[in-house]
Amino acid sequence: MAYGLPAEGTRRLMLLAGSLGVASYVIAVGAVLFLHGLPYWSGWWIAIAALLVPAWLVPRALASVLEWVIAGYKG
Repeated sequence: MAYGLPAEGTRRLMLLAGSLGVASYVIAVGAVLFLHGLPYWSGWWIAIAALLVPAWLVPRALASVLEWVIAGYKG
């Protein structure tokens, strides 16, 4: 869609980037919880869950930058 690239490719790139961001976050949090144990304060679960949102949105925003680079190489 942007930069003359097909919209389907943009959608797939954003979906892949967001999914990889969430998967990486879940793996990292799982490793921390495995190594250090469960949080001592139950409010940390809310913070951990709230950080899932940026783990999904930030890679999707960076996908547009990656698409811009790809369009530059194509041009």
